[in-house]
Amino acid sequence: MPDYAARIATLKTEQAKLAQRQSDLSGQRRNEIGRLAEKLGALEAEDDVLAGLFLELKSAMESDSPRLKQWRDAGARFRSPRAGRPKRYSADASAHANGAASHGGM
Repeated sequence: MPDYAARIATLKTEQAKLAQRQSDLSGQRRNEIGRLAEKLGALEAEDDVLAGLFLELKSAMESDSPRLKQWRDAGARFRSPRAGRPKRYSADASAHANGAASHGGM
């Protein structure tokens, strides 16, 4: 019985460490998203606009929408290094990211 109690105690300790690690990673991810939004100038957007954007993203992820590939491609172009620096966010990348390029422009 003592081995069982020791194993349970060890598992509870591991579980607490994993929960803390998950919390730390979530905090890091929130910071990364905030820095990206700031870099793109999205922090100035109205809360309703941001909420709508995230709702559209959630819907696209749940339905595995083809828009996800467009968004991934635009994001990869934006984030890919060129001469040691990230690319600037261009109007072309913005249009592609919001689907305007595939719908004949805005």
